[in-house]
Amino acid sequence: MKIIVIGSANMDMVMQTSRIPEMGETMRGDGFMLSAGGKGANQAVACAKMGADTWFMAKVGDDIFGQSLIGSLKGFGVKTDYVGIEPEVTTGVAAITVCDGNNAIILDGGANNLVKPDYIESYKDQLLAASAVMLQLEIPLEAVYETIRLVKGKVPIFLNPAPAVPLDDEILDGVDYFTPNEIECRLYTNVEVKTTEDAFAALDILRGKGIRFPLITLGEKGIVYYNGTENVYMEGRKVKAIDTTAAGDTFSGTLAAMITSGKSLDEAVNIAQHASSISVTRRGAQNSIPYLSELAGL
Repeated sequence: MKIIVIGSANMDMVMQTSRIPEMGETMRGDGFMLSAGGKGANQAVACAKMGADTWFMAKVGDDIFGQSLIGSLKGFGVKTDYVGIEPEVTTGVAAITVCDGNNAIILDGGANNLVKPDYIESYKDQLLAASAVMLQLEIPLEAVYETIRLVKGKVPIFLNPAPAVPLDDEILDGVDYFTPNEIECRLYTNVEVKTTEDAFAALDILRGKGIRFPLITLGEKGIVYYNGTENVYMEGRKVKAIDTTAAGDTFSGTLAAMITSGKSLDEAVNIAQHASSISVTRRGAQNSIPYLSELAGL
C-alpha cells in the first residue's frame, strides 16, 4: 500500500528559552540543535515509521541542508526518488523557539516554493497509482489544488490544512480526510471551539462542505471526528509535554498509515492519538515520532 506525501522539507533550527522574547529583545537560550523537519517530511516519516510504503514529493536546495534532509528521510525508510534538488536555491529553514513545551516558528520556504503544478503533473501516473495522497499547506497553494484535482475521487486524500490559509469550497468538496486543529478549524468554519458541542458543530459545517471524514485535533484535550456514522469525541492522553513541534504531523501521518493498512477510522484515531502523545515527550521533529513497535498492544 503506497502513500505519496507531497509537501515541505525544512531544516529546523531549534532553541529552548524560558519565555518568548519580545520585539527588539535579545535573551539567552540553550539546547540548540539542527533537526530535519517540514510538515510534509515529518508526515512522511510518521507514515514510514508506522510501516507504510512511503514516497515523498518535494524540493530541496543544492546545499548541505538539502543533502542532510534527503539522507535523514532515507534513514527513516522514506523513498526520495521524487524529491527534486534545485540549484542556486536554499533549502527551506524553520527557526523554532521552544518554551515550556510549546513553540513559536519562523519559516523561510526556500525550495519548497518551487513545488509547482507542472511538477505535480509530471508525477500524475504515480499519484493515480497510489493508495493514498497526503498534503499540507507549506507548499504553494496552486500545487495543492492541482494535486487534489488530479486524484479526487480516484485516490484517498489526506489534507492537513497547516499553516491554515483560505481554501476554495470547490476544492474541499470530495476531500476524504481533513485534519485541522482547533485554531485552524476556525478559519474554515467560523466556529470558536470551546466545548465538545462547538467542535461537533464545526464537524457538521466541514461535512457540509463535502469533506467525508473531518477530524479536529484539540491538543491535550483530545480530538473530535466524524467516523461515517456519528460525531465522536476521544479524550486526549495525559502526558508531560516537552516539545509539541511534530505532534500534529505525527497524528496525521499515523492516521494515514493506519487507514491505508486497513484499520477502521476509530482504530486509526486511537493509534494516532497514542503516537502523538509519545512524540510530545521527546525533543525535535522527526526523531520524536515513535515507531509502530512502540505502540504494541493497541
